[in-house]
Amino acid sequence: MSELRPYPSNARAALRAAARLRAAYEDERQQVFLQTRDLSETGVFLWASDPPPVGARARLLLQLPGQPAFVRLQGTVARREVTTTSASGFALCFEQSALDEGTRECLRDFVRQQIPHRQ
Repeated sequence: MSELRPYPSNARAALRAAARLRAAYEDERQQVFLQTRDLSETGVFLWASDPPPVGARARLLLQLPGQPAFVRLQGTVARREVTTTSASGFALCFEQSALDEGTRECLRDFVRQQIPHRQ
């Protein structure tokens, strides 16, 4: 089930959609497959038992449903959520200067497709 949530203007500017996707994550200390919690045009939240430190630079490879090619992204860890349960994870903010218009449009289209059709 997907959910679209707008953020207040003082927080995040982009709409995000709940999205359970496998992602290949790589930073200077690890290469792992992780699952996303949600995705926007500007970033993603990933579940991880040992989230990387804030400020870590990383690369991410995603295959969005309905897209023939993988989406390659670069970003920086902006926030960590560490809990005593398995609900730990982190937010990766995409490097906007590294996003080409095609990638940006793929992300935008994916998020828009998650909006329930209104009658």
